[in-house]
Amino acid sequence: MEIEALLMQSLQLLGLGMGAVFIILVLLIAIVSIVSKIVPEEIVKTPAISKSGIDNNHIVAISAAIRQFRKNR
Repeated sequence: MEIEALLMQSLQLLGLGMGAVFIILVLLIAIVSIVSKIVPEEIVKTPAISKSGIDNNHIVAISAAIRQFRKNR
C-alpha cells in the first residue's frame, strides 16, 4: 500500500474512534441528567460534632478500641 492510502485509512480510523467516544460521552451525560431529575436527592444529616471538630461516635469507637487493646495486652 502507498503511504497516502495508509494515511487516509488511519485518519478514517481516528475519526471513527473519536466519534464513537464523543457519542458515548454525550449519551452518558444525557443519561446522568435524566436520572438525576428522576431520582430525588437524599437529605444528608449532619453528624453531631464536638468542640474539637470530631464526631462523637468516632470518639466513642476509638476509646472502645483503645480499651479493648489495652485489656488484651
